[in-house]
Order: sequence, then structure tokens, then C-alpha cells
Amino acid sequence: MKDKKVVLKLEDPKLFTVLYKRLKSLGVNVSSDSGALIVSDSGAGDIPVSSAVDPSDTVVSIYLKLLNKERFDELLIGIDTNQDRLTLAVVADGELVESEELELEETPGYIMGVIERYPHRRVYIGVGVGNGGGRRAYEYLRRYFPYAKKVNESRTNYRTPYVSIKDKDLRAAYVIALRSTT
Repeated sequence: MKDKKVVLKLEDPKLFTVLYKRLKSLGVNVSSDSGALIVSDSGAGDIPVSSAVDPSDTVVSIYLKLLNKERFDELLIGIDTNQDRLTLAVVADGELVESEELELEETPGYIMGVIERYPHRRVYIGVGVGNGGGRRAYEYLRRYFPYAKKVNESRTNYRTPYVSIKDKDLRAAYVIALRSTT
């Protein structure tokens, strides 16, 4: 995806900033002069956008268009349980596309929004159950998502050459997401 460029031709500076930051975080090469995909708020271009539409939905559509896909094959959601908050990692086709720290009560709404935002063929939700808080979180989330799975949390926050995420909680949530498929 490094060879494909996205051109942002936007009049709205706030929308430009939000889209630019989110696309850069996904590893998309953003250009101001020429590229494979033109995003414009004036109606011209490959992807027309407006400030009335949620920027997250726009980023997903741009990302899918760059991948030449209509939807992701797998959407993985990993949840690492901490003392006071949960760390969630959203992985689409092997790429970390979103992460968030939430309270337990906020989590079902956030997950439902993620599932709606990212078109997919299969969805997996894994909850790390290495402590009492993890087991409670699993039982709570199981009410909303009956297909959620318990995931063994052992060695999830260790550094490996395959996972280059610095934050140990996010790294653990990422590995839990990957383990949720088995």
C-alpha cells in the first residue's frame, strides 16, 4: 500500500486534519498533488466526502478502496482486561486499524459500532481471561455477543519480532485478537 497515494482535496480544515491523521496511522501515503485515489468534498474525485458523515466511515471506505476490496475477510476484536479499564484492539485482515481504552459498561456499544463501521465476512471477539476481571468481563460481554471467546492471556504482552507495538496493554489486546480465531 506504500506505492498507492491518496490525494486529499478538502476545503474543510478540520475534516482534512482528521482524515490525514487517521490515514497516516494506517500507513497510507497521503499526497497533495497526485495519487491513485482522490478524496474531495466538492463532489469531484473518486470518493466524495462531507463533514456531515462520520470521518471514521470515510477512512474505512478509503482504506477498502485502496485494498481493492468491498469488505474485510476477518474482523478481530481483542480485549485485554486491566485493573480499571479494558484495552480493545480492532484488527482487520491482520492490520491493527483501531484501538481504545474503555470502561466495561461502554464496551458493548463501542464493539457494536466497530462491527457496523467495518464491513466484514467473519467477526471474532476474544476476551483475555487471565484474571478475575477478565472472567467478569467475558461473562458481561457474552450477554451481548454470544460468539465471544475466552482467550488464554499467557505471554500476550511479551515483545516478539512479529508484533512491534510498544504499549504492553495494546500489544496484549492485539495478540488476544489474533488468538480469538482458534
